[in-house]
Amino acid sequence: MAIFLKPHGNSASEKFLRIIGMVVVLGIVAWAFWTNNQSTLEKIQARNSLWDQTKVLSKSERNFVQGFIRSMRNEFGVQVKIHILTDHIAPKQAEPKELYIKLSPAFEEVDMQFPGLVRHALGSKFISELKKNYFTENFSDDKWPTALMTSLSMIWERLAKVESDQSVIPVYSESDSGNEDKNMTDPESAGFKE
Repeated sequence: MAIFLKPHGNSASEKFLRIIGMVVVLGIVAWAFWTNNQSTLEKIQARNSLWDQTKVLSKSERNFVQGFIRSMRNEFGVQVKIHILTDHIAPKQAEPKELYIKLSPAFEEVDMQFPGLVRHALGSKFISELKKNYFTENFSDDKWPTALMTSLSMIWERLAKVESDQSVIPVYSESDSGNEDKNMTDPESAGFKE
């Protein structure tokens, strides 16, 4: 069964305009469908990425955290999950490309798991400072939502700074081919000296 859409018109130009009109209407419908699906997908991802059992975060704080989650996914390709629990934190291994932050304000517990490259970019001193010292001072005063947002800002600023500080790998010409072994660096590890 074939469907033929033949526009009716008195002249060739009227038929042409009707065809163009149908194409425009179909394009608008396809764009609206795409936009709706993107919006629905973002809502689902946001719901799964931020889980607040305490229900303490205000709407503006939730929007800030969800903006951080979206930005990390879009800018650095890192999935972020933030769980705020009312119970003790149970040990759970995060996915390889997942930044996983678990807070238990009632028991003053924090667990942060960073993917390898993010951990390397932030540095072990910075991460241990966040885990051990930063939140413990703010749990007793119930200022942990502010501490959470500040720590997310600090993580973002540190990663953005690392990204902007990346050195450019030198380009070698054919005249350097004799010194190839001495001067060539591995492009996978050139930006990160261990």
